[in-house]
Amino acid sequence: MDNAQPDRRFDDQLAAMVKARDDGLIGGVGISNVTRDHLVHALALTDIACVQNPMNLADRGSMPVVEECYARGIAFVPFFPLGSAFAPDNPVLSSPPVVATAARLGCTPTQVALAWLLSLRQNVLLIPGTSSVRHLEENMAVADIELHAIAREQLASVA
Repeated sequence: MDNAQPDRRFDDQLAAMVKARDDGLIGGVGISNVTRDHLVHALALTDIACVQNPMNLADRGSMPVVEECYARGIAFVPFFPLGSAFAPDNPVLSSPPVVATAARLGCTPTQVALAWLLSLRQNVLLIPGTSSVRHLEENMAVADIELHAIAREQLASVA
C-alpha cells in the first residue's frame, strides 16, 4: 500500500463496484489496500461495507484506516495477519515478544498474533486459513485469549 491519493483509476474501480452492487451482483462494496484518504474519498461517493488491508503486529501502517473504519462502523479485515508470506523470516511469529507471550499464556504464537488483532477494535474480523480440524479449533480458541496490559506492552515492541 503506498501513500498515493485517490485518482481517476480509483474512482473508476469504485464506480464499477457500485454498479455491481446496484445491479444486485454483490451485496456491498468492499475496498482493499487503501489509505485513510482513499476510504474517506470513497465514503463521499458510496457506502463501504468493509476494508481489507495488511495489518499485523509487525506492520501497523493501516492503524489510521482501522480507526476510521471503527468510527464509521465499517468492518476491517486484516490480510497478512501473521506477517507477510513473502518475508524469509516471519517478523511476527518469530518475534521474541510474541513467542514469550505465547509461552506465558499457554498458547501458540499464531494465537497471540490473531488475539492481538481481535483486541484492536470490535470491527476487526479475521479470516484465518485452516488446513485441519485441529488448526480450526486452534483458530477458534483465539476468541478466548485475553491480552492483559503486560502482554500488550511487550507486543508493542514488535512493530
